[in-house]
Amino acid sequence: MNFKIKTSLASLALIVSIPASAQVLYKVEGNGLKNPSYIFGTHHLAPISVIEEFGATGPFNESQQVVGEIDMTQDQMSIGMAMQPHMMAPADSTLSKVISPEDYVVINEEFKKWSPMPGMDLSMLEAMKPMAVTTIVATGMAASCMPDFNPAEQLDTYFQIQGKTAGKSIVPLETVEHQATVLFDTTPISFQADALVEMLKDSGKAIQSTKDLTEAYMAQDLGKMLQLSEKNDEHPEFMIALLDRRNADWLTKLPAIMNEATSFIAVGALHLAGDKGIIEGLRKLGYTVTAVNK
Repeated sequence: MNFKIKTSLASLALIVSIPASAQVLYKVEGNGLKNPSYIFGTHHLAPISVIEEFGATGPFNESQQVVGEIDMTQDQMSIGMAMQPHMMAPADSTLSKVISPEDYVVINEEFKKWSPMPGMDLSMLEAMKPMAVTTIVATGMAASCMPDFNPAEQLDTYFQIQGKTAGKSIVPLETVEHQATVLFDTTPISFQADALVEMLKDSGKAIQSTKDLTEAYMAQDLGKMLQLSEKNDEHPEFMIALLDRRNADWLTKLPAIMNEATSFIAVGALHLAGDKGIIEGLRKLGYTVTAVNK
C-alpha cells in the first residue's frame, strides 16, 4: 500500500485501531503503582457493544479517571473551531487549484456517495485541505463497514462522557490544536491531493482495505491488522508524526497520570503497536503490562 492509499486510511488513525497482539485491553502494574491501570485500544467507529465483548466493562468501572487523546467532553463547537484553521487551505492551494479539472469531475461524483449530507459536492468544501476531505470520505467508508455504529455513541467519547457522569476525572493527553496540526499540517498539500484523488478514483480498493482492517479489529486479529499497516510509505514523516512522536510524548505523561489514580486509558489502538508503541514503551519504563482476556 503506497503513501497515497495509506494516507487515506491513516486519516482514520483516530478511527482504525491496530495494536501489536491479539488483544485490545491491557493491564498496567508495578513500577511503584499502588493500583493497576488499564489501556484499551479503540476503533473510533466501533459499536459500544465491544466494551463488554472485549472485557473492558469491569476495568472501566474500576477506574477513577478516564484518559483519552483529547478531551471529548468539551463543547463540540469549541473542538471544531480549534481544528478549523488547520483544515483550511491557503488561497493558492484550494481543491480546484491542486486537483486537475479532469480528476475533479471524476472524484466529485464519487465524493457524493460518501458525503455526510445529501446534495453536498466538492465545491462546498473548496477551501478545505485535501486531507480534511479525505477524512470525511474515509469516515463514511468506515461507517459503512460498521453497520452497528451509532454516531451518538462514538466509543472514545462514550467512555469520557460515561466517566464524567460517574464522577471520574477526564484527562487529555494532548490538545485539539496539536492533534489537528499532526493530521492536517504534516504532509504537503500536493501529497494530500494525490491521496484524495487516488482514494476516490479507486474507491473499491479503499473500501476493501477499510473492511479488512475493520473485520480484523472486530475479530481481534491484531496481527493481521499490524501486517496491513506495515507497508511502504512515500512520506514516512506523516506516520512518524502521527504515531511515534505522539507516543513518545504520551509516555512522558502517563506515569504521573497513573500514579495519581487508577486510570482507564482509551486511545486509538494503533498507538499500542510495535517497538515504539505505548505497550512496549511502558514496559521499557519498568511497568508490567499484560493482555487482559475476557
